[in-house]
Amino acid sequence: MTNLPAQTPNGNRNGEASPAQPIDILLVGLGSIGSVYAYLLERSGRARVTAVARSNYELYTTTGVTLHTDRFGIIERWKPYRVFRSQNEALADGTHYALGLVCTKCVPDVLPNTELLADSIASGQIGAWNLVQNGLGIEEDLYQAVKEQGTPVLSSPAWIGIVSEGDVVRWRGKDTLVTGIYPPLPAKSPRDALTRVFTKREKESLALWTDLLSAGEGYVHTTDHIDSVRYSKNVWNCAWASVQGLVRHTALSFSYLDPAEAQMVKAFFREIVDVGFEGGLLYEGMVQYPAGDLMGSREDVVDRAWDILTSTARERGIGHKYSLLLDVELGRPFEVEVITGSVLRLAQANGMSTPRLELVYALLKTLQGEIVRQRSGQGMKEVVKPGMV
Repeated sequence: MTNLPAQTPNGNRNGEASPAQPIDILLVGLGSIGSVYAYLLERSGRARVTAVARSNYELYTTTGVTLHTDRFGIIERWKPYRVFRSQNEALADGTHYALGLVCTKCVPDVLPNTELLADSIASGQIGAWNLVQNGLGIEEDLYQAVKEQGTPVLSSPAWIGIVSEGDVVRWRGKDTLVTGIYPPLPAKSPRDALTRVFTKREKESLALWTDLLSAGEGYVHTTDHIDSVRYSKNVWNCAWASVQGLVRHTALSFSYLDPAEAQMVKAFFREIVDVGFEGGLLYEGMVQYPAGDLMGSREDVVDRAWDILTSTARERGIGHKYSLLLDVELGRPFEVEVITGSVLRLAQANGMSTPRLELVYALLKTLQGEIVRQRSGQGMKEVVKPGMV
């Protein structure tokens, strides 16, 4: 497809559906998460994915990878439709991409999304953006950069068990993804919601994404309040990923604490939960993903976050490693600003005292700074590896 003006999200110049015409998707960040969603999109039979890969370019342009999945079996020598080293190469032929899918880590203190995506933003060849990234408040800089173009921004936190081992991607269990339009409807007051009306283009982009993913048998839910869903997920990331990164151990080690010591750590968890409730992003009765159950009281949320991970770790004899801990172990920059810093900024905006959160954030920033200094000779773009969601 060429870069024609006035194209709608499905890539059809006249706005009419064209079932025989493939829908082009640009994927930035061809790691394990990117591979899974590229596979699901192409499995729909309607989409073709052009991926931008850096460190794994040779792998995906030669042998491809083997996907070991519980749901679809083993898919050998898989690779997306096209793979390029850079966004400029992917844009050079004028292809209009209905969606730009971002599956990198979000590290605005090292490489902001607007800098990462600068070439694609400037091209005008992206119909809508979709951020499959961890954290809270990850969308704002991109939204500000493209809102004058009227380009929709979608936001999609994902829950998925996946491990990359060289040319093998192991995908365990069921994938769950929730997508919403950014900015979302305000969370605090139904009256405030009247100030935000989703545009036709935003709704069409959301429908296109969910239709494609569903056709590929991906599990996707939609919400008008993506910031609330992100905060619900970020409770676990901010609580567990933060302490794991600082002590270099998983929930298994924490499971051996006596009740008084455990309560000290849970007090940190409670600050995170309180910020969500006071900020209007968490509330009793909201749906909690991926299980789909309803949120209880503040104390219930804290106990659930603590009990599930510590008890599971004791049963299995091994604890789950959050990606932040893996990044620290490998000396890579991690998502401190969008996981921990975003919660602290929300607390400050609401005039809340969060001394434990402030200390954890300061310690993580110290660690992040040291990692960046040690790797500064590699250049910022080399520091951030794609697909580590």
